Amino acid sequence: MKFTPTSWIQGLLNHKVVRNFSYLAVGNAVAQVISFFTVLKVTSLLAPNDYGLFTFLSAQGMLLITVGDLGIRNIIIRSIARDGDRTNDLMFNGVILRTLSLVVLSLLYLVYNFYFGTLGGWQLFLVFAFSFVNVFSNLFENAFLGHEKMLPPSILSIAHSVLWFIAVFTIPAEYIDPDRLFLLFLCLHLGKAVFLYYFLVRYNLLKGQIHNFWVSSRALLTESWPYFLLLLVMLPFTRLSNNFLDINSTNEEVGYFNLAQRLIGPVSLVLDFALAAVFPNLSSLWVSDRGRLKSLVSNSFQFFMLAGLFMCFSFSLFIREVVDLLFPASYLPAVVVCQMQIWYLFLTSIDSGVGTILGATDNERYILQLGIVNSLCATPLLFYGSKFGAVGLAYAYVVAFAVFQFYLWYVFRTKLAIRVKGAGWVWGLATVLFAVTTAADRFVTEQVWLAKGAIWFIVSGGIGWYTLRTYKTALR
Repeated sequence: MKFTPTSWIQGLLNHKVVRNFSYLAVGNAVAQVISFFTVLKVTSLLAPNDYGLFTFLSAQGMLLITVGDLGIRNIIIRSIARDGDRTNDLMFNGVILRTLSLVVLSLLYLVYNFYFGTLGGWQLFLVFAFSFVNVFSNLFENAFLGHEKMLPPSILSIAHSVLWFIAVFTIPAEYIDPDRLFLLFLCLHLGKAVFLYYFLVRYNLLKGQIHNFWVSSRALLTESWPYFLLLLVMLPFTRLSNNFLDINSTNEEVGYFNLAQRLIGPVSLVLDFALAAVFPNLSSLWVSDRGRLKSLVSNSFQFFMLAGLFMCFSFSLFIREVVDLLFPASYLPAVVVCQMQIWYLFLTSIDSGVGTILGATDNERYILQLGIVNSLCATPLLFYGSKFGAVGLAYAYVVAFAVFQFYLWYVFRTKLAIRVKGAGWVWGLATVLFAVTTAADRFVTEQVWLAKGAIWFIVSGGIGWYTLRTYKTALR
């Protein structure tokens, strides 16, 4: 058969891994775009204080779901991938195990809310109901991932985003408040769980016998405890920022912080997919050619850093104009939060890149070690920063993770004996661009787009020139 670009692309798309990755990528991308326009509408209907309450309810539900998972997600996906006949057992006993954990967590959260929280009885019910519904939804998604059938969850993710978009745009404004909006959000998640189960049955994926709960649960928890421990260690960074603000600040500040998190989501998604795509190749090289892997990381990791730096710099430079153009004036205080959060994302992308390399080289123990050190040092700073609102918390994230980089790179160099070429000048450039973007709005007042555009073209041209000049040599 004659080789043509078309046949090559067709063959690539027919590959199961590429096809499934494409389903997930496209599904997430489309859902992100739809979600962005939905956020625009929600923020036009809700003041920052009410938007903060709505997002806080969602964040508390996700907190319970994350901890209630007990770290078994990856174990379930891996187990089903290796033996599809275990699906029924893992689904049934997984639901029981997660439900029991959520009952305990809900009781603990009631105690927390009594002493530190601000939620009323109805709001607590909504949070608990949201977490229980997603016990089923997330487990069903895990089954599809384990069976390597990503199309149904991707379609349902898009459908969920479309229905949420339609609901937000059609409900009369006088009926909109945080509690009602979250109840609607909860109902859509319930519908998603029902349809996921329907597709599991339709595709005949619920295979095998259901075994004794205690035996199956003990086996799951024995394998999952390292993941659960890492999850708990990372909790202050991933899930507790809203709680810090709720204790030390106001719902309005929660709204600013969560809006910033939403706006940086697309950049985070791109960086996450880049690391997910490179992980299998690095894992293979560690077994087949360790010298080649070390050379590749040494020469090319700087380009991952540059890519993340360029995206975060561009976002930070123009986010004020985006917020000013698309959101009500009451949300302008979120601009500085966005600028700090995108630089925090740059720092965490480096952390994730190093973590990906450590994982590919069978050095998971160092990932846990790094997480513990980071958590112990950063959590007090984050809690203190939240006393100054969303801006204070965002600055605390940047400072904490910037300081942590020294220890991270020390471990990286000493444990893997890899010296990343070009890393020093990339860090220097990042420091300069951080200063430029945070000061630009203060000094540039007239012809702002022209001035910022000139800065962007100079920086992008310099990064592009360097990359074109060095990448072919670096990847040899």
